[in-house]
Amino acid sequence: MNIEFNENILKRFAALEKRGLLAHAYLFTGPAHIGKAATALAVAGSLNCENKKESDDAYFCGRCLPCLKINSGNHPDVHILQVAPGESIKIDAVRELLAQVRLRPFMAEKKIFIIHNIENLTTEGANALLKTLEEPSANSLLILTTAVPERVLETVKSRCHVVPFVPASQRALAARLVQDYDEDKDQAHFLAYFAEGCLGKARRLKEDRLCAAKDEIIDRYILGREREALIKTIGADKVKTREFLDILLSWIRDCMLVRTGVKDARLVHAGRIRELQNFQRRFSFEELTGIHRETVNACRLLVENLNVKILLSIIGEMLWAK
Repeated sequence: MNIEFNENILKRFAALEKRGLLAHAYLFTGPAHIGKAATALAVAGSLNCENKKESDDAYFCGRCLPCLKINSGNHPDVHILQVAPGESIKIDAVRELLAQVRLRPFMAEKKIFIIHNIENLTTEGANALLKTLEEPSANSLLILTTAVPERVLETVKSRCHVVPFVPASQRALAARLVQDYDEDKDQAHFLAYFAEGCLGKARRLKEDRLCAAKDEIIDRYILGREREALIKTIGADKVKTREFLDILLSWIRDCMLVRTGVKDARLVHAGRIRELQNFQRRFSFEELTGIHRETVNACRLLVENLNVKILLSIIGEMLWAK
């Protein structure tokens, strides 16, 4: 149960439990891969651990029987409902889960129910859940999670205590990647920027094509001026086009920061500081802003499934005119 950057949330739950102030339902909100699911399990572990230390409010040992059962998904009092991405949470699944609410716990003081991506509830499923939220059981705790709180029904949201998960700063995430995951500093800055403050996303990006492609994109298409290859190879592949646009946005961003005197960890491509300095000298700040604006437009067109080859050509002209 990895809860890095979310330790304070776990401590808050432990403190509420100690004072007998736990509410019956919580809604975890925050970007995907920020640690909502891991923290929900950690809350279950903290509330049920047999070796809990009074000196450590956020403690769960990971070795006692309750912790082992929670980690393996076999704890009789911890129930999790999660559907595949894009699927709806149907009423039958909700009813099956909530049928356990009125039953007495087997091993713990409270039964814990975790429902992920609660925005995917069908209307019927939401109505079934509302009955439980309106008439909570004294020995149950509901934790709902979502990355898009604006899509959660207001009737559900209003009956839960909302717990926002805040992304880490780029600098803090990069430092954690270097310290705990043995990333070199340049790669850590790159991952931290594209992960948008989410440790789980940074670790997934490590295996993503974008990491492997970034040096080729910079060397061939941004610095190398291979216009024909950009239009024919990159422009013909939606995934590669998005990779190019993402890297270009980060590169132009760094150039604008370098223009203002930034040379530190705020740069995505800090390991290429000399190339950034040389590149940005070719343009006025207004020209850099124009390249950034057209690149953002190209990203929008790509999302709308429109042809971006013309915009790539325009961007290429702006990049290589000097």
